[in-house]
Amino acid sequence: MYLSVRNGAWFVRRAWDNGLPLDVALFTRCTNSLVQLLPSSFIRSQVLKQINARFDHRLYGLQPSHDVLANPAVTNDDLPSRILSGSVQVRPGIARLMPSGVRFTDGTCVDDVDTIICATGKSQEVVLTFMSALCLLPCVTVQ
Repeated sequence: MYLSVRNGAWFVRRAWDNGLPLDVALFTRCTNSLVQLLPSSFIRSQVLKQINARFDHRLYGLQPSHDVLANPAVTNDDLPSRILSGSVQVRPGIARLMPSGVRFTDGTCVDDVDTIICATGKSQEVVLTFMSALCLLPCVTVQ
């Protein structure tokens, strides 16, 4: 399985230090007070250190171009483990779809691709330039 990542994302685990859930461990009065008092560069470096403690985002091609505190992180325990085990391979953005495969922006190709799932986080009005000739199935949002 391949994961094509154009901009990357910061991944955090659900269970933080000492087995506490992420929100219980981090969102406390004490933490909030420290965030208000300490310099933002120090907070940023500590958050980055904790996020990269499980696995190095840059090493696996997942480090985004945006700052660690600029956007919400993705809370996921499963994907980093699958990347580390090799069952999911991270690739750069898709440059072009071919009749039976995909060409990525770094020039590499993968043949015999059965399914492509576009999880862009954008509305359906967004035009995916590499898919202009294909028929896209709409995503249904369950409320």
